[in-house]
Amino acid sequence: MFFVLSKVVGWLVYPLSVCFFLGVLIAIFYRRRAMRWLLVAMVLCLYGASARVVAEWLVGCLEGPYQAPVALQHYDVAIVLTGMVRLDIQRPDYIEFNGHVDRILAGISLVKRGVADKLLITGGSGLLAYPWLSEAKQLRPFARELGLTDEQILTEEHSRNTYENALYSAEIIRQQGFQKLLLVTSAFHMRRSVGVFHRQGLYPDLYPVDFFSPLAAQRIRLSDFFPSAHMLSTTTLMVHELLGVAMYRVQGYY
Repeated sequence: MFFVLSKVVGWLVYPLSVCFFLGVLIAIFYRRRAMRWLLVAMVLCLYGASARVVAEWLVGCLEGPYQAPVALQHYDVAIVLTGMVRLDIQRPDYIEFNGHVDRILAGISLVKRGVADKLLITGGSGLLAYPWLSEAKQLRPFARELGLTDEQILTEEHSRNTYENALYSAEIIRQQGFQKLLLVTSAFHMRRSVGVFHRQGLYPDLYPVDFFSPLAAQRIRLSDFFPSAHMLSTTTLMVHELLGVAMYRVQGYY
């Protein structure tokens, strides 16, 4: 139930969804004075969500603690959280990736460089419409194509969200007797990921990738206040993640 609820609530609070509902209210009550305030709210919501200055502030809230370089040691396993495959538009002869493909590429690289002995890919389907598909299952042959052996790859193919990633991965980690762990995921996703792994009694070192924020602070420019479709997409992603952090805390997942 929580899995379904999280998907529905997430859609309801996205900036464009809020603007849509405000637009519906304006259409219903267009003859009333309150209409102008609803219109102002809709414009401000859409503008704020599409301005770089707002998007980068939200990015900083999530990525800020994970900007420092990682001092790598040697690890038993590198754990890659999925969320980089477009399961809804898959083709039989290749994998359609989204913008978070750095997760799996970094994980494969860590094993090939000898930083980690094994790669654990964790994740089934996070889609309500395609529960029978599995990202980890599709990524296994991809990792082989890029040079890893079957013995170097472990998969957890059933988890639907970050909490289940940690829950099911913990079972594999304990069965295999792994001690030194390295967690690989997007920097904006790391806060929630760390929390759920700690909840399972696992304390991996962190390897954030897929950064949205620059390495050095940048001066604010006039163009940062101009609306942008790209920034609207970034804001939506950050709102989704912040909502996930809040819901996981309420649910007691960490």
